[in-house]
Amino acid sequence: MQANFIINVGNKAQVPIISFSATSPSLSSIRRPYFFRATYNDSSQVKAISAIIQAFGWREAVPIYIDNEFGEGVIPYLFDALEEINVRIPY
Repeated sequence: MQANFIINVGNKAQVPIISFSATSPSLSSIRRPYFFRATYNDSSQVKAISAIIQAFGWREAVPIYIDNEFGEGVIPYLFDALEEINVRIPY
């Protein structure tokens, strides 16, 4: 992933890296002294998604996501949020 590469370059060069677009939840676990995220991670969106599903009274949802660490990173948070409102995921 490009963000990891740039984060590593910043650490080696001891130059702060401020990202306005790196939203992958996987970046939250990176503890680097020169990396700063100036945006919410993707997992912050799941409450809004579950609120929409709940408002429409839907009892089942089929999440469609890109098969990479960005898409896969948010899915556990989404599954948990949907489970909290008793929405079934069929797979």
